[in-house]
Amino acid sequence: MNTLHFSRLLTACLLLLAGCQVLPARPPLPALHDFGPAPPSAGEAPPWSAVSVDAPEWLQDPMICYRLLYAQPTQVRFYALDRWVASPPDLLAHRWASSRAAEGYELKIELQGFEQVFERPDQSSVSLRFHAEAVDPVRGHSVAERVFRLSQPTRSANAAGAVEAFSRLVSQAAAQVSDWMAKLPPSEHLGTQPSAPR
Repeated sequence: MNTLHFSRLLTACLLLLAGCQVLPARPPLPALHDFGPAPPSAGEAPPWSAVSVDAPEWLQDPMICYRLLYAQPTQVRFYALDRWVASPPDLLAHRWASSRAAEGYELKIELQGFEQVFERPDQSSVSLRFHAEAVDPVRGHSVAERVFRLSQPTRSANAAGAVEAFSRLVSQAAAQVSDWMAKLPPSEHLGTQPSAPR
């Protein structure tokens, strides 16, 4: 190998190494979360036969949102390295539909709030707000409705703390809705099929 060829080869290698060093590092992929395994059933199935969850557009995103009440309470922020595996309405519907009764009112949920709030840099909580409606599955009319507001302090003021607290909060919300619906008067139409038109 002559000197000129070797010099050109060495220059090409140096340029290649320099190019590798200036290329930006690939950002890490975000960790995906859900509410974890469903807690074991402690008794009868919840008193709803079906559940649907709706939400406004800003709650249809799988990003985990939070706000700093002590600094900029009107600004919604999102974690870059943690997010939900699906949107909160889809996760909620999947969790609550996994254990439903064979008969009962249909449960319609309108999700209105689902976020982590920081009271201080080292202290946060998660909040869940939704409108619940019990619907007669045969006649399709509303039987009762109620707004639920729940909150839960996080064990750590970060994304991991928010995910763990939301998992507990969703189970608490299901128990409260179940208690509320269990007290509703039973419908004579439940378990029957609508008559055929004549």
